[in-house]
Amino acid sequence: MVSGDGMKVVVANPPWPGKGYGARSNVRWPHRRGDKKLPYPIYLAYAVALLKRSSFDAKGVDAVFNEWDIGRFVREMQSMKPGAVLLEVSTPSIDCDLETAKRLKEILPGTMLVFCGPHATYFSEEIIREHAFVDAVIRGEFEFAFKEICEALREKRSFSGIKGITYRDNAGGVKRAEDRPLLEDLDKLPWPDREDFPIGRYQQAFYCGRKTALMVSSRGCPFQCTYCLWPSTLTHRRYRIRDQKKVVDEIKFLIKKEGIDEVFFDDDEFIINKKKVLDFCREMIRRGIRIKWHCMGRVDIVDGELLGMMKEAGCYQIFYGFESGSEKILKSLKKGITKAQIRRAVGLTKKAGIVCGGSFILGTPEESWETLKETTGFAKSLGSDWVQFALCSPFPGTPMYEEAKRSGLLEASSWSDFDGSKGPIVRTKYLSRKDLEGVQRKAYLSYYTAPAVIWANLRSVRSFRQAKRIARGMRSVISRLLYYDK
Repeated sequence: MVSGDGMKVVVANPPWPGKGYGARSNVRWPHRRGDKKLPYPIYLAYAVALLKRSSFDAKGVDAVFNEWDIGRFVREMQSMKPGAVLLEVSTPSIDCDLETAKRLKEILPGTMLVFCGPHATYFSEEIIREHAFVDAVIRGEFEFAFKEICEALREKRSFSGIKGITYRDNAGGVKRAEDRPLLEDLDKLPWPDREDFPIGRYQQAFYCGRKTALMVSSRGCPFQCTYCLWPSTLTHRRYRIRDQKKVVDEIKFLIKKEGIDEVFFDDDEFIINKKKVLDFCREMIRRGIRIKWHCMGRVDIVDGELLGMMKEAGCYQIFYGFESGSEKILKSLKKGITKAQIRRAVGLTKKAGIVCGGSFILGTPEESWETLKETTGFAKSLGSDWVQFALCSPFPGTPMYEEAKRSGLLEASSWSDFDGSKGPIVRTKYLSRKDLEGVQRKAYLSYYTAPAVIWANLRSVRSFRQAKRIARGMRSVISRLLYYDK
């Protein structure tokens, strides 16, 4: 057992060296990208805040943003001499993550090394069994479990009563503790630590504000989409919401302390519970808080009343999961929506004066030339302000991963192939991996050179803020197209 005397604690987004930048922390689709537009690591920031509140000497470190290689990260940890280090790992970075942990343990043999994240959750027993330098894995939500690990170290207790972890016992065997119940009262967490993870570092391409704060007002998603990683591994399918008055309290605090002028809600789905959204909007209006905000939502839930209230409360943009222009594909993904609902939601959103965008997935198991053509044509005819196209990546822990393995469709040669930069990693039932090469690039070019899309974007520009958003978005798309190998 590692000693906890005089213990410092580090919560880290570890190095992911190589070409471009690795987007891992707080990313539902871990990938590498050409530009340094990284999401805010909010769950690591929650963990740091919780540890500090519990009187630990905690430090949050983002080695990806700092552009540290493994050697630099290990040297920094050596100077800090932490008693425990939490590393957020992912599928495409796991080989690098394991090398980081191995080198850390060689330099700091007395430091407790703990993994968290979807990949570690799915492979928790294999990681502990096969890699002696990893001491424990936290399965699912990790904030309170890591705090309890640190408390056990500090008090020199065993881990036997800590739920939701997989670890090595004193005899060297793999011990899988019972699952941890989900955190039902999200307001038991302090607000994220934004000192170690400053807001200004993380300004993504689709933000419009000069300084945008990423927040969450809920966790979990009850829907059954086969490709979605977090509900299967991290936040799960039970939808839990914060007290919306406390959400508005946090916004007011960030306006005053950090000078933010925009909020992005990175909930799994911000728009699931209509009452919750209306409560939030009414509280914003009642307090007279005038700040722009945007969120993610489902097309089958929005209506005119809800969108009107959201607009009045400051919402200027909604990101929807369209996923396909084929009814066949939508059904195979268990998305639970139709093309008619997508069109209706886009029309209602634009009528309310809210910018409307969304995502499409290309190359899912049932994909064919016909369905690909349906999707690109549907995207161009939809009338949304923008779209993004992603190649199918069936991450471990999702139903799609199990299907792809069972059907022999997965053709990745290594975990790093899941980083999104090397082209398709699956074949479909009708198209080979070779057939799918270049489809993402072609979809982007087809969409953003379509006269109707160009004209719609030009007509939507009514302010310098909107012009900046479009310019930043286009630069991000171009950087991706140039970065991708295939």
